[in-house]
Amino acid sequence: MTWDVNLVLMLRVLINDFNAPQKNTDLYLQRVLVTAGIFVNSQIELPQDYTYDINAVTITPDPIVEEDAISESLMPLKAACIINQGDFQKAISQGIKVRDGDSAIDTSVGFGGFKDILELGACAAYDRLLWDLQRISVDGVGASLNAVMGAFRDPNSIRPDLDTISFYFDNFASVLHNSRHDRHS
Repeated sequence: MTWDVNLVLMLRVLINDFNAPQKNTDLYLQRVLVTAGIFVNSQIELPQDYTYDINAVTITPDPIVEEDAISESLMPLKAACIINQGDFQKAISQGIKVRDGDSAIDTSVGFGGFKDILELGACAAYDRLLWDLQRISVDGVGASLNAVMGAFRDPNSIRPDLDTISFYFDNFASVLHNSRHDRHS
């Protein structure tokens, strides 16, 4: 499979757009992923040099074929962050607050959920993963990852970059699960 299939599926999971009917088309999500790739590329030196064409909707070479776990993780997280920020902006523009005597209607109270998504969701996971990967590239892979990952992953791993990425996806999922559980309690 290629990036325009795998990364789109990952992105759909991150933005909760997996089940039919889907809110976003594959082409739209591919364009957001290309945009996210441009941002990722500007923030960290990737193991591979990529060319991004948002008009032709291409990423060359394909990060899936290259088995570039860093790009495969950062691009969907950044894309989900971009989409979440857009959804938040749309919600703000549609919020209303009306008061007539003792009656009041306020649709802006739901913005707290969007704030949680931005602070604890894909944007936060992207920022943490990016920060750790930048720190690793400065400190050297072995020492930094052992300090960060020692208790959570196999220290004999031959792919410490995958362990770091798995750790952040695990944490991202547990934060989402715990925040949903807290709201329903």
